[in-house]
Amino acid sequence: MARAGRPNKTDPRFDDVNWLIRQHDNEGVKKILAETGIEATDGYLRTALILATLHKNEDLLGWLIKQGANANHQDRNGDSALYFAGQEKNEDAARMPLKAGADVNVLDVYGNAPLWRAVFNAKDELRIVKLYVQEGASLSSLDKYPEPFRKVIGSISKD
Repeated sequence: MARAGRPNKTDPRFDDVNWLIRQHDNEGVKKILAETGIEATDGYLRTALILATLHKNEDLLGWLIKQGANANHQDRNGDSALYFAGQEKNEDAARMPLKAGADVNVLDVYGNAPLWRAVFNAKDELRIVKLYVQEGASLSSLDKYPEPFRKVIGSISKD
């Protein structure tokens, strides 16, 4: 999924943030962000907000949003927090960026929206797919996908 090539150079103080978020060491994360800034990124251009979404750290995610973290930030593949919430089937983590103004129709570098990632990873757990549709996810761009994919989306949008 990740694009080939070397990661981007980043502030070395941010290097431990991913691990700290996984460990739910939110105070450690906050200390580093106080030094690097809330929009600091790792080598894949992922902010603490994206990493908190990916690692299901909703407490930190809520704090980051309250601090004004960019809910629409995209990593080097164009993935925002909503892509990772859909990937992890984490409805709570999706609701927070949505309430902060995250764009449910933002496209990644491959031309896919968060709805695509949510459907691709749903495996019969469609809550987050329904949430994205309710929040205005565009269905018009789905014509390029195979019939089974469109059928799933069509059945949800009629609920």
